[in-house]
Amino acid sequence: MLDSYETERKPLAIRNTGYARHFADSVGLFPAREVLEEDSDAGAIARAQASEHLNAHVRLEFNIPGVTFGGRYDGSPLVVPDGTKPPADAPNSYVPTACPGGRPPHAWLADGRSLYDTFHREWTLLVLGHEPPDARPFEIAARELALDLQVVHHPQIALRDLYEAPLALIRPDQIVAWRGQDAGDAARVLEIASGR
Repeated sequence: MLDSYETERKPLAIRNTGYARHFADSVGLFPAREVLEEDSDAGAIARAQASEHLNAHVRLEFNIPGVTFGGRYDGSPLVVPDGTKPPADAPNSYVPTACPGGRPPHAWLADGRSLYDTFHREWTLLVLGHEPPDARPFEIAARELALDLQVVHHPQIALRDLYEAPLALIRPDQIVAWRGQDAGDAARVLEIASGR
């Protein structure tokens, strides 16, 4: 697992540092000209322009769901890609997706709990929809690999639609390691996701 640390974390650190630099430059490089202090039409116009720029900056810097939730581990040796492309990475927008390598999409359950409240502290296999595929191959493979895997069933079709698959493997750090239509490749998926 340590071998994957730099592969996963370094691109995310570079991404986040780049966003932070952009936000810092937005304020730090803003020209505070002397005209701002003038009691004149030019001063009023300059203050209005400064206000517009700084208000826009505040929204850019502090409304950042893309930074908070959109970080991804694409290219990780511990993620099994499924051929889908994640949404564009943008600091001020976040599109929930179960595309492997990112944070699992959140949903509220009918009983008021967060879907995240049903995740196991170690490995979680989400089994979604009314007639999901048999998850036993994952349970068998997890036992053979000595992985602490909990299978969590949610029959809501909306969750299956949100995850765009009936099965999703969630890592202990709450990253989607894999998603798929059946459990036929369970042993290989768990071997890859666990770094075996």
